[in-house]
Amino acid sequence: MRSIKSTVLATIVLICLSIPLTAQEDTGTETLFDQKDMFKNIGFVFAPSYSITSIDGYSTSILSLRGGVILNKKFTVGSFYNFSLNDIRPNSETVPGIHLDYQAGGGYIEYTIYSDKLIHFTFPLFIGGGEVGMDNEAGNLALGEQRFFMVEPSAMAEINLNKFVRFNLGAGYRIVNEMNYRNINQSDISGFSGYIGINIGLFK
Repeated sequence: MRSIKSTVLATIVLICLSIPLTAQEDTGTETLFDQKDMFKNIGFVFAPSYSITSIDGYSTSILSLRGGVILNKKFTVGSFYNFSLNDIRPNSETVPGIHLDYQAGGGYIEYTIYSDKLIHFTFPLFIGGGEVGMDNEAGNLALGEQRFFMVEPSAMAEINLNKFVRFNLGAGYRIVNEMNYRNINQSDISGFSGYIGINIGLFK
């Protein structure tokens, strides 16, 4: 009887001693979605920029704000919002004292090559809707607005200032679908834009 008790006690002691050793060898619980693998190649970016373009023959300054999620350092998916900074004086408008406002917003996708290099290139494609509207300084003409669909492919050169900030410079071409607003049509809204801006984010 005593030998049986001794054998059982010795077995229990061995099992207890083996548990810590087994725990040390454990590489972690396997799961369907490993969080480290899920997020190690995902980054985030906020990108304000300034652009200069022409709308109905008038030089126009536009502030562009965009933000998105970066996948594998190459693909970015996000949204954007653009609006004019200055009062646009349309060349085709016959009523004196009229100014035009421009704004656009939507989504964008972007492909970046060799992002780890000091100087590299990136190609955003903006897809969304815009709106133009006219009024006078008093704001009492009630001339309404006109909405439109737009696509703007762009190409930019980027410089890595540090691991969190990039400077970019480039150009795009805004393509607007058929629209008519007073004396303005799609050809007066479509055109080239020159961009300068920064990207701030976690680029991974």
